[in-house]
Amino acid sequence: MIPKELIEQIRRIEIKSRRLVDSLFAGNFRSAFRGRGLEFDGIRSYDRGDDYRSIDWKVTARMNRPYVKLFREEREMIVMILLDVSAS
Repeated sequence: MIPKELIEQIRRIEIKSRRLVDSLFAGNFRSAFRGRGLEFDGIRSYDRGDDYRSIDWKVTARMNRPYVKLFREEREMIVMILLDVSAS
């Protein structure tokens, strides 16, 4: 259980940002940019000029034509604030 004094001190912490966020869905969007991100977005047929390193070999073997993996670039950053309240 967190002591009430500590909760009051935490509530007094002021976090400032460069711009005012006034949208209900701020930061809750999918990136329009495609790239070598980490988040898998889908598969499509291979087109001439695509990077051969993005070929999905398992799907290519099943379908008998080349397919490539699509990834979405991440635009959001997850921020975690950890607070050590131990005496040490």
